[in-house]
Amino acid sequence: MGPETVAGTGRMELAPGPYHNGAETLLHGEFGIYPSKGTRYALSLTCTELHIQRLVPKPETDQRTVVALADVVGCHTLRSRVTTDCAAYFTVYAYPLKKRKVAMGSGRARQRTARTFQVDGADNYNKNQAMAEKWAVAIKCLVLGVPVSSETDISLSLLPRPRRLLLLLNPFGGRGNALQWCQSHILPMISEADISFNLIQTERANHARELVKGISLPEWDGIVTLSGDGLLYEVINGLMERPDWEQAITMPVGILPCGSGNALAGAINFNAGLEQAMGLELLQNCTVLLCHAAVAPLDLVSVTMASGTRCFSFLSVAWGFVSDVDIESEKYRRVGSARFTLGTMVRLASLHTYRGRLSYLPAPDGPAHRPISRSITVAANGRLPLTRLPLHRAVSDMGLCEERQAFRHRGPEPPDDPSPSPGSPPPISASALHPQSFIFEPAPEEPIGAPEGGGMDTGMGGPPDDLLVPLGQPVPPSWVTVEDDFVLVLAIYQTHLGADLLTAPFACLSDGLIHLCFVKAGVSRAALVRIFLAMEKGTHFEQACPHLSHVPVRAFRLEPLTRKGILTVDGERVEYGPLQAQVHCGLARLITGVARLGGSSC
Repeated sequence: MGPETVAGTGRMELAPGPYHNGAETLLHGEFGIYPSKGTRYALSLTCTELHIQRLVPKPETDQRTVVALADVVGCHTLRSRVTTDCAAYFTVYAYPLKKRKVAMGSGRARQRTARTFQVDGADNYNKNQAMAEKWAVAIKCLVLGVPVSSETDISLSLLPRPRRLLLLLNPFGGRGNALQWCQSHILPMISEADISFNLIQTERANHARELVKGISLPEWDGIVTLSGDGLLYEVINGLMERPDWEQAITMPVGILPCGSGNALAGAINFNAGLEQAMGLELLQNCTVLLCHAAVAPLDLVSVTMASGTRCFSFLSVAWGFVSDVDIESEKYRRVGSARFTLGTMVRLASLHTYRGRLSYLPAPDGPAHRPISRSITVAANGRLPLTRLPLHRAVSDMGLCEERQAFRHRGPEPPDDPSPSPGSPPPISASALHPQSFIFEPAPEEPIGAPEGGGMDTGMGGPPDDLLVPLGQPVPPSWVTVEDDFVLVLAIYQTHLGADLLTAPFACLSDGLIHLCFVKAGVSRAALVRIFLAMEKGTHFEQACPHLSHVPVRAFRLEPLTRKGILTVDGERVEYGPLQAQVHCGLARLITGVARLGGSSC
């Protein structure tokens, strides 16, 4: 190949081929670094990776760093405040997984890296800025899933407008770490991803439910909960209780795990192909995925109780052992996810059985068990040494990126900052990110109209339950009914029941299936323990326990015949008595960060 101008240098050199290690090269260039030390690097950008190779001083070996774009959250163009500096800069923010040693062995955690490259190939700032902007736009497009090829005319017009997210934080969730983790990890990452936000702390039960029923949805591109699964349950049902529920439920929702169970976050993490994680590692994984913006359909299950009350569930319905542990372990909430271990030990000591009638509509051609496509390794918890200022009950769009203190961010001119340290460009704060107003509308006082179409009419919002008949009527003849003594009945539609419980490894976010699992009476305590231990890696169905059954269904009815017991929906206690449910395929939208998530059997 003949000589070409290498991007960012202005010099004629031999350009690389159109492919880099088998992948198409989108951009290639030579740049300095900040702070400048005379070091030069060659950068090559493909659709999945940024390759960084040191040129000057020449290394003795091929020292090359590969940054996976799956770990990148954003890229900013910057300018020095030194007026004589005609160079432009761009910073790539990434959170790669790194191996590290922990007290109980080895594990992996995300460690923040921010690489600032100096574009100085031209003799004036405008040309250098245009090159820096081209690289930043290309990287951000790839992070956000905007198609880019070597033939693409890369310009700012390719980028969607910055997202505006409503963040709802439960300061009492889990071990009470939500506020601390938000200010030390979540807000810095979404700031680097150019996400505009309003953060509101919930103050009581159903506060989030009331908020989402009254907000002006066009103001937002998504609603994200910073808590366990319970807060998202409130959000989903608040959206479904709006008069405009059909449009409201298409609002993308997300979850950043700061609670005890964190089941949906575990499912998002699993479906993204990441190793099983808990605690801060799971939070970091989910925040990176949130920054990648991809949205996937999410199944919702409508659950109707004997009183006629209907709610919408994204996770599970439980009766028996699982719901007993979930509710009775509330007293141990301050120990975080360990509450479930303590609750399990207590409940095993006094194992109960429950008489009930379970009826279900089997899914057509539904497999009894699907093989697990990959092994799961439980990762250890990690912590990053970051500290931030305290948050108020509602905050919006903080400038939290240290690198921007040394540069002028593209945008409106910010106010002057204190004098810089000698030998470096004067610091300057990040430009404002245009916080969005939080607009409330009065909640409707009149009852929401009944849904149109066939099926059972509950008199509430949401699609009709066309597979169900009223609870007082017998189930259709195509249903299967089992009356027995049960240790537990669990209807689950996601892979995880908790961050470390891979309960239905064959489930998908939108496969249109309810995975009905039940354990009949007669199971020994030892066998039950083995089931839950194997559930950590999703191998419990391989135990060949004769008391454990799994059936994929479209709808089910549960009629407890034991007078006392606990029923939960998404971990929240509901009225005890007969209930029935059916799946509504892909009704909601979930921010997953990976476009390929979801099933195709709806």
